[in-house]
Amino acid sequence: MPTRGSVSIEIDATPEQAFALLTDLDVLPTFSPENQRCELIGGSTSIEVGARFRGYNKAGDYEWHADCEVTVHDLGREFAYVVPPDFEHATTWRYTIESTGDAGHPRCLVTESFDAPLLALPEIYPGRIEGRHANLEKACATTLTNLKAALEQR
Repeated sequence: MPTRGSVSIEIDATPEQAFALLTDLDVLPTFSPENQRCELIGGSTSIEVGARFRGYNKAGDYEWHADCEVTVHDLGREFAYVVPPDFEHATTWRYTIESTGDAGHPRCLVTESFDAPLLALPEIYPGRIEGRHANLEKACATTLTNLKAALEQR
């Protein structure tokens, strides 16, 4: 089973505008079909490398929470975190942002990707969930479509 996936979308916005929404824990869950809310934990007070946050998720009738640690925070370019931290099979979620416009017409290409080693381990949840890889890619597409709508309505 594949363990990696990604989706990209072109957005009429600056990379900094996209980055600001993707790193806002109050806003990011409003774009996702699974993530319901997030909160900083473990003494973290802002999103930066090393900060930890907890995501509360729901897919169908199944609800769970997962702790995350920010691994990349490169303003306007890249944001990444691992879930759960300190786990040998942690999933890495990454958003990369590339400017594709100019000063007269700001535009960017945003890519959401995941590297989920657990998908290749059917003896460990979520590796045994049929169609999980496709569902994650579909969720990425939904998240980015919602991000695009929010940014282009401004």
